[in-house]
Amino acid sequence: MKKILTLLSFITALSSSIIVVSCKTDNTNQKIKEKDNKNDSNQKPKELEKPNGSLNPSEQVLPKDQPITKEDKNEKIDSFAEQIKKEVKEVLDTKESSKILGYSASLISKFLQRSSQKQSLEQLTNLENKISKLFDESKFDDVKTEITVLFSDSLENSNANGNEAQKLKELLDKVSKENKESILEAIRELLGKKISNEFEQELKTKINEINSLLTKKDYDSIKTKLFDIVDKSAKLEKNKI
Repeated sequence: MKKILTLLSFITALSSSIIVVSCKTDNTNQKIKEKDNKNDSNQKPKELEKPNGSLNPSEQVLPKDQPITKEDKNEKIDSFAEQIKKEVKEVLDTKESSKILGYSASLISKFLQRSSQKQSLEQLTNLENKISKLFDESKFDDVKTEITVLFSDSLENSNANGNEAQKLKELLDKVSKENKESILEAIRELLGKKISNEFEQELKTKINEINSLLTKKDYDSIKTKLFDIVDKSAKLEKNKI
């Protein structure tokens, strides 16, 4: 559990910062943000107000103490998805670019976080198994190669500065059987940064797509994209049952 939390902490922090930056298109955004924060404390479930809450109907909508069949859960998930789609339409009907962009960014971010969890854990498990096997076989040069590649991928840009190069050297110098656990911990952190960079790029790309459509006032295309995300989110939930 600790392993995946390390990865998700990077992703969550990044997605939050990207959304804030993406939504600062004018002074209206601050008012919207304050209004949204106020709405979070109102009587309605957060999920019915805005997608900044969990997009998990099974956690937020279904009674926790009541046994329920798979068919019932699927029905409730579909119902919840329709509620979100209705909300998407309401936001688009405002024709307020900053509000639409902020809402879209939150919805996209939540979907990307949820869809990346399983993949991230699989990447971590596979990499740890590979590195552990190399340690067991005393293939330390191969371990160093894996670390070097991962270190490069974890950088926000492809050019390492002097400080980063020194960190890599220190990490490579520590590679030995005695330091296996500390090396594995460092690898988890590097992989978390790598996944975060990939997440950041995908989130920025999708937000820019929405922004581009907003400049054209192409609300129908925005609705299509957001509906697709809602459908994919619902499918993820059903697959978890």
